[in-house]
Amino acid sequence: MYNKNFLGRAGLTPDFEDGVKTFIQWAKAQHRHMDGQKIRCPCRKWKNTKFGTPDEVSYHLCMREFIPKYYNWTSHGENIVQDYFEAPSIPQVLEEPTPAGHVEGNYPQWGNEQHLD
Repeated sequence: MYNKNFLGRAGLTPDFEDGVKTFIQWAKAQHRHMDGQKIRCPCRKWKNTKFGTPDEVSYHLCMREFIPKYYNWTSHGENIVQDYFEAPSIPQVLEEPTPAGHVEGNYPQWGNEQHLD
């Protein structure tokens, strides 16, 4: 859907036009993310910061395209798809026995160090 033009900019691809229609239908159904009858415009200029009528938004998307990488329509009520993000691997910390002679809270006080040049 995000491939807007035919090679040589001879016009909009049918996939893009269908994608814009699908997007507009989705956005109009997300009443919590609308301003009255207006929807957020995810074009490259407005970047979801302004609202427009569905016809205005459709026109903007055809002229300016979508914001780059706006695959999850989060500003229009779509949940984040986890496939787009990889959770960082967090190493498992194994509890080790407390060393002999360790006293809880017996740490140097910050700010008392002497700094050497």
